[in-house]
Amino acid sequence: MDMPGHGGHGGHGGHGDHGDSGSRPMCAMNMAFNWNTENVCVLFDFWRVNSSTSLVLTCAAVFLLGYLYELARAGVRGWEKSHAPSGTLVSTSSSTPLVGTDAIRNDIRWKRALFYGLLVAYSYSLMLIFMTYNGFLILAVIGGAVAGHYAYSSDEWGS
Repeated sequence: MDMPGHGGHGGHGGHGDHGDSGSRPMCAMNMAFNWNTENVCVLFDFWRVNSSTSLVLTCAAVFLLGYLYELARAGVRGWEKSHAPSGTLVSTSSSTPLVGTDAIRNDIRWKRALFYGLLVAYSYSLMLIFMTYNGFLILAVIGGAVAGHYAYSSDEWGS
């Protein structure tokens, strides 16, 4: 039964092609693990996997994103250590604050908060790529993160 005022869409079917009929198909939205190589959208509608070449390039880009995330984390840790007040114990865990936070200038605390927010946004973007449930992209995210962690983690345990 059609809803009044919905122009005969029979519920909600047909809403996906407003003014764009005849263009490319909608992105595949899988909710189960898959190895699709066609019509896979990565974060944005314009970033699509539609061929073997685009799959290889996308996996390389996603690997690089995972790798660079670890570089960004290491950079923020290094920045925090360099801006910690002398005599302050700096935690190597990203989830615990600097000990002696009261001694840190307000502008430094704002910058730390901004870096934290940027890293959260970055990590959620990687999570959204992971949630395509595409095996190739999942392996690229994990591979980039592993390689980045190996390259940029310090020799200290817990960092």
